[in-house]
Amino acid sequence: MKRGLRQKSVERSPSKGNMPTWIRSLHCQGFTLVELLVVLAIVSIVMGGIYSVFIRSNRVYISQEEVVAAQQEARSALDILGREIRMAGFIAANNKIGGLDPIFAPAWAGSADSAIEIAAVDDTNKTTILAFKSNLDGTDTDLDGNDETEAVRYVYYHSDHADSGRQNTLTREVKLWNGGWTDVSGGEQLFLENIQDLTLTYQLADGTTSVNPSNLEEIRGVVIDITAQTSSAVEPFEGGKAIRTRQLISNIQIRNLGLS
Repeated sequence: MKRGLRQKSVERSPSKGNMPTWIRSLHCQGFTLVELLVVLAIVSIVMGGIYSVFIRSNRVYISQEEVVAAQQEARSALDILGREIRMAGFIAANNKIGGLDPIFAPAWAGSADSAIEIAAVDDTNKTTILAFKSNLDGTDTDLDGNDETEAVRYVYYHSDHADSGRQNTLTREVKLWNGGWTDVSGGEQLFLENIQDLTLTYQLADGTTSVNPSNLEEIRGVVIDITAQTSSAVEPFEGGKAIRTRQLISNIQIRNLGLS
């Protein structure tokens, strides 16, 4: 009787070799060191790829922001510049010949009745200058019941200008006529910076064009060509860093020139 009980007990406790597969697998859970190292290596490669893509995307994003900022600044400046040039020669009635306060002296150069006083590229001083008269705001500054005429001068300092602090900048200066020319802008003011190039091509009455017209009275329009650049080198799309540029062109027809 005891032997039979002992035999049943043995049968209920089979040896490890006789265990079913699913039971034996419970005793084999976990990873070996080699498996763990392989997994870590794979995870490292994947994470490295993700990080590389993230860094590249972030650099492209920053680069695009810089380019867009440079383009928007240049576009805003071009709009103002174009609007003012378009009105060149619009002299306030009070300041015309025969008016109560006629202009009898140039603001910058040329003659008193010149609508455009300067339109030239100075290769010696490395500047491009445009100066003209216009009633910009149509306001009565001195409250005498009459509008006053302004004289505006834009100066672009080339990239090889002697003064490194002025290189690649465009400045603006305004004078107001009130029995004489008075500076109302506080001298030259920075209008736009980070300009790689600016070209003013003048359209003349005979259909020709010139960047240095000899007869300013023949000017009828101007093509403004601005190449803006980022303030610093940014990531281009193909490795390394470089200055990125954007070109903007505007064709301005001057309304008040050549009128009989």
